[in-house]
Amino acid sequence: MSWLPLATFGLFAAGAGVLCYVLVANVEPQPEYPELMTDLVRLLGLGIALGGLAIGAVFLRAAAGAYVS
Repeated sequence: MSWLPLATFGLFAAGAGVLCYVLVANVEPQPEYPELMTDLVRLLGLGIALGGLAIGAVFLRAAAGAYVS
C-alpha cells in the first residue's frame, strides 16, 4: 500500500495541471489590458500546467514502481 500516497499525489498534480491549462486556454484579451499581458498569462499558465503534468507523471511512475515491488 506504499504506492497509494504516490498515486494520489500524482493524480492530484496531473489534475491541477489540466485544470490550469483549461483555465488559461479560455483567457480572452481584455480591452483595458495590453495584448502582451494576455500572451504572457497564457505562457505562464502553460508552463505551470506542463510542470503539474510532469510532476504528476513522475509520481505516477514512482507509484507504478512501488506497486510492482
